[in-house]
Amino acid sequence: MIKTLPFLLIVSLMIGCGGYKFQEVIEPLATGKPENAYTYLQKHAPKEPDIPYQFELGLVAHYANHFAESSTALDIAGDIAEDRYTKSVSKELGSLVTSDKLRPYSGTQYERLLSHYYRALNYVYLNQLDGALVECRRATALINYFKGEDEKYDFFGTGFLAYLSGMFFEAAGEWNDALISYKQAAEYYKNASEKTGVKMPPDIGNSLVRLTHRLGFTDEFERYQEQYGESTSRLENTGELILFYESGYVPSKSAESLTFPILKTDDVEDEKFVPTLMGREGMIFEDIKLEYLLRIAIPTIDSHRPRFAGIKVAVEKQEPMNGVLVEDVETIAIETFNAQRPIILLRTLARAVGKYLLTRQANKKHEALGLLTNLAGVLTEQADTRSWQTLPNQIFMVRMPLPAGTHTLNLSFLDANGQVRGNDQVPNIKINSNQITFWNHRTYD
Repeated sequence: MIKTLPFLLIVSLMIGCGGYKFQEVIEPLATGKPENAYTYLQKHAPKEPDIPYQFELGLVAHYANHFAESSTALDIAGDIAEDRYTKSVSKELGSLVTSDKLRPYSGTQYERLLSHYYRALNYVYLNQLDGALVECRRATALINYFKGEDEKYDFFGTGFLAYLSGMFFEAAGEWNDALISYKQAAEYYKNASEKTGVKMPPDIGNSLVRLTHRLGFTDEFERYQEQYGESTSRLENTGELILFYESGYVPSKSAESLTFPILKTDDVEDEKFVPTLMGREGMIFEDIKLEYLLRIAIPTIDSHRPRFAGIKVAVEKQEPMNGVLVEDVETIAIETFNAQRPIILLRTLARAVGKYLLTRQANKKHEALGLLTNLAGVLTEQADTRSWQTLPNQIFMVRMPLPAGTHTLNLSFLDANGQVRGNDQVPNIKINSNQITFWNHRTYD
């Protein structure tokens, strides 16, 4: 016990050490100064590359048009995540007596998948479509890995990445790979739609009809045409614009304080006690029955929808087109956390009970030692609120044919009721005949 106490106090200082402040990142982003946010993150880099800092750096670099640097940061994040799948035993054991903040953070599955979206766009903006295709294949391999690891895999984020892959393969003229990706997208969206609320975008059905016809797959073409209807053919001397509109921020995690009553009749050292304690969340007992009120801190996450919840794109005299929701990052983040919460709560309670027993033993030796042990336990118990906070809340997509040439995009941002609440213009978007032009646009309101 005497040996453990200095360790707890030292760890409490380590946990409290700060790095970059998120507010210092989002303020320049919201005011159209991503370069300032990028410079700030560079100046406040941790001594060792870590997640989620690399995620934040990679995304901010992307918005600051440092595409190569963005991919490098996101690659580092991916490498760390891959390496951390095999748990660090020392840090796992440390977290059992101190805090979840000592556990190696490898990012959530949806965060890892979305990193491939931004990496692929980086390559497109660098005119390296082959690199974007590599990212699509890496994303496909990661999805297959997740599927193989968990027979109850939730498929969060997979539909969007498969859909994205189909579009990039189609842009490269790799029709077979594009068709496979669109088929996977249709399957993955359906698998996840009950929890995410995001239905399969209609364009996926149109793409399945179009590509099976192009490839001469008659039986599949007829089946898809019956299911999704006829697909419109591209006019002469036209190309396509695919615009991704990213709105707001994914909700960040915060700390929640909970109390659990330990009764005088409890056998705290019984291995079945922690599951019993979990069932007492929010329960109230008479003081006469109480031995101790165990206080813990765990993460929580709440909905925080942005002001803009849709987009309409108009180009010259063409009919404006509304964006389609292709990824609801907020819902995925909340559902992912809700699935993890029971495990987090069980682990946190087990750790808190261990600290309580340590304090009780110290009290028997000396009251001052008990107080000091209890203080060390409180200081080291902090909720793990780490996440990729600069991710958007939702992603919408507009896919529209346009004449070859240079165009100005007139963007109208919609609220949840479909009313226009903001406007912007994107000039000098070049459309080439029989080619696809990709663009992403972000708002933070």
